Amino acid sequence: MVAVAAVLTAACGDKQTDTRADSRAGAPVSVATDTVKRQGRWSDSITAESDYTAVYVSGELVVIEEQMVFPDGTRSSRTYFYDRRAAPTRVVEERSLMAAAGNSSPTTMRVRLDVYFTGDRVDSSGKTVDNVAKTVQPYEIENLRRHEREIFARVPMTDAAPRTDR
Repeated sequence: MVAVAAVLTAACGDKQTDTRADSRAGAPVSVATDTVKRQGRWSDSITAESDYTAVYVSGELVVIEEQMVFPDGTRSSRTYFYDRRAAPTRVVEERSLMAAAGNSSPTTMRVRLDVYFTGDRVDSSGKTVDNVAKTVQPYEIENLRRHEREIFARVPMTDAAPRTDR
């Protein structure tokens, strides 16, 4: 048992030594990128209040995370992913909705919508309601696109740039 522990310790030590030796020898070394987060808030005073965080990596916008609260108390969480040109590539929404059928008391449904984009084209989309697959409706994608443009207009494209409208 002691011999096995000694071999493992030696192997781990050798591996650390090799890593340091490689970095001194000019082998590629990963450089930490700077991540900056900027927070904001908006409200249209009728339909929702929103808190969002724009995340920049090496100065470029990569994601906006948003938390919305609606007048009925339901919530939505959206995440908008961007490419190097600050064009949206994916939007994920997780939302709770109040629903009632007939005379029953309202229940909370959990909805998840996931949409992938290339430019103005939708590459793929998926939706689940209480973990059951459902068809994504065109108006749902248009609502996500419209809201993404609203949020995007509130944040700068880079962590050093002023806000810009698309």
